[in-house]
Amino acid sequence: MATTGSLSSLGLGSDGVLNYDLIDKLRAVDEAAQLDPIDTKLTTNSTKQTDLSTITTLASTLKASTSALADETSYLQRTTTVSNDAVSISATGGTNVQDFTIRVEELAKQDVYQSTSYLSKTSTFASGEDTITLEFDGKSYDFSVSSATTLSDLADMINDKMDGKVTASILNTGGTNPYRLILKSDNTGAENAITVQSGTAADALGLTNSDNHLQTASDATFTFNGVSITRSSNSIDDLIVGVTITLNKEQESTESTKVSITQDWSDIKEQLNSLVSSYNNLMSNLKTATSYNSETKTAGVFQGVSELTSLSTTLRKQLFSLDQQGRSLEDYGISLNSSGLLEFDETKFNKKITSDPEDIKEYFSGSTTYETTTFTGTSVSSGELNITYGDLTINDIGVRFSTTAGATAEENALALQKAINAAGISGVTATVGENNAVVLKSTVGEDIAITGKSAALSSLGLKATTIYGSSTSTVGVFSSVNETLKSYTDSNKGVLSIYSESLTTEKTSLTKQRAKLVESLDAKYEAMAKKFASYDTLISKLTNSFQSLSYLINADSDD
Repeated sequence: MATTGSLSSLGLGSDGVLNYDLIDKLRAVDEAAQLDPIDTKLTTNSTKQTDLSTITTLASTLKASTSALADETSYLQRTTTVSNDAVSISATGGTNVQDFTIRVEELAKQDVYQSTSYLSKTSTFASGEDTITLEFDGKSYDFSVSSATTLSDLADMINDKMDGKVTASILNTGGTNPYRLILKSDNTGAENAITVQSGTAADALGLTNSDNHLQTASDATFTFNGVSITRSSNSIDDLIVGVTITLNKEQESTESTKVSITQDWSDIKEQLNSLVSSYNNLMSNLKTATSYNSETKTAGVFQGVSELTSLSTTLRKQLFSLDQQGRSLEDYGISLNSSGLLEFDETKFNKKITSDPEDIKEYFSGSTTYETTTFTGTSVSSGELNITYGDLTINDIGVRFSTTAGATAEENALALQKAINAAGISGVTATVGENNAVVLKSTVGEDIAITGKSAALSSLGLKATTIYGSSTSTVGVFSSVNETLKSYTDSNKGVLSIYSESLTTEKTSLTKQRAKLVESLDAKYEAMAKKFASYDTLISKLTNSFQSLSYLINADSDD
């Protein structure tokens, strides 16, 4: 303890007995009894917060894998393979898995013309005033030229006027007169052909010379599973939904390209490997943090903490129990080894891909099966029908159509069917059943709610009613685990977050408690030091008085 002022000589009067060393020893005893337990709790609290942060991070990493494995879109990824480079294929997610064969007979081409050769870009070509006419897409484009018009001038005029449909450029082809005017349609296909009308200037340029018509615009022709198909472009995206086919080169009659569109499992496998790694890291940390060694009488920092012990127990139960169909992760190549750690057998998983890929998605992610929702009407009336606003509404979408006075019941039923299907009612389709009755169906769980005016509905064989859709859902193993991990790792309401807040609150409380105790000890020993000083002074005075008395007694004795 530091000394200041009149207390600096503490202990001199008491011959060193009442000194600061004694005060420090007394304070050390108090601190050991009062502060050390709090310091121990603060150290434990700090360790818990650090270890909890690590465990929360590991749980979040595991959740990233279970989230991906539970996400339906992960199972919509596609990969394509082609037997040669004559064709390139790209497929968007969810495209139907399929195989097909293509043979490229002729690639789609652009129209390409070249002029005769000239000395420079600024060379002229016309002998006087003239007009060059290009025909494209059913229209004529006239370009006025003169003896002063250069190749570059004409190229600029064509580019300005043709608005990206035809491109003119000057190309250096080498030789004595290296420069040629090149005309090219920007797009492929027979419909993008360029016709150069004969004329003095056009003939002088050589554009009407058949030898300078380097390439004729043409459509692509190919066979798709043996069916002949024509397209204006070499990139075809309207043949199969979600698939773009690019034709790269023409093939001989004996050649063809085999194409396979299959489900891409690479990301799923990557996530399974990540799952194994993150699970093992998390469980190893939890085991250490929640364990108790009866021999050494030592416990992990979270031993007995339900928030942490319940996490490991719940994860094990969800991951390794059998579902209602008797399936477990071991069937898909994920198992526990003798050390209690996860392992992933990719060979076993690949066999499952081959035998039943849909089962993998259903077990991992879950599935929803929709019951068909059906409403069957009665016979539609014959004669004139005029269904206007408010007469018929299905799922809040109005249906309107009209027929003539001579229309038969069959014609009216077909007209009603067409009007309903054209209305764009999500998930609902109409067909004509027996006795000219319209049948409404939904195979995706949609309700069918029919409203309208009674007379109009009656004429259509319909009635105001609601047929409710139904579905059956199953929760996949990783969907279940993902929800559990979310309940623990959510930054606001998660179990680990709430526990972390309690540790922060505990630290704040302990810190305040310690500060108050230190303040109390400071006051106690400051008062003790002052009392020691008073006692020391008193003892000094008594000692001096005793010494004076002793001298007097000794003096009297000598006399």
